[in-house]
Amino acid sequence: MISLTRKYELLTKLPLLQGLSGKELAHMESIIGMEVDELPPMSHPLIHQGDLCTRLIFLATGSMTRRYQSPDGLFRTQSVIQAPALLEPHNLYGLNCHYQFSYIPQHEVSIITIPKIDVMQHLMRSEIFRINYLNLLSASIHKKEALLQPLRTPSVTLKIINFIQKLFAEAEGTCEISIKMRDLADYIGETRLNTSRALNKLETEQVIQLSRSLITIPDIKKLLQE
Repeated sequence: MISLTRKYELLTKLPLLQGLSGKELAHMESIIGMEVDELPPMSHPLIHQGDLCTRLIFLATGSMTRRYQSPDGLFRTQSVIQAPALLEPHNLYGLNCHYQFSYIPQHEVSIITIPKIDVMQHLMRSEIFRINYLNLLSASIHKKEALLQPLRTPSVTLKIINFIQKLFAEAEGTCEISIKMRDLADYIGETRLNTSRALNKLETEQVIQLSRSLITIPDIKKLLQE
């Protein structure tokens, strides 16, 4: 059982609760509970891609593997999300309230789960929480808009990096893409030969590793600095 002091320490580190006074936090905790669940490593997803998003989930400690499969089935990705983090808070509302990724605890993790009804009836009453939530949603939209800007470049390497950036905009550490060469070439609008040459160049520069239908990026931040 986690101590109350440790619980408050975790809560104050979470993005949407930063700036709340101890009194406000204690009041919310007394009403909602905000219990901390400690989960062991899992071999199967805690959350599946496509599951209905009915809860606000905070990853308080640890890390999770995050997996995605494209709707057309032509590629899959894997990356890591580190605490403290929120699991797709933008999908709690809107037209498509489903998780876009699957999440699997890598090691022991701590999560705090708040049902949507408690978010509406209690958390949204706090002005600071509302401002934090709006700032988070705005930042997410701005990042996606920036990635949607047309890329006018003859460089096949930059096209590949831009494609990877769209897939791992908020990822850290090691990332993987399972995709066939011809499908990657189609996605970036290049020939298979040019795509292969650009990938080999990036591998020579030691920012990616290639194997059959798999691109491993040891350090996503290093690649995006190329």
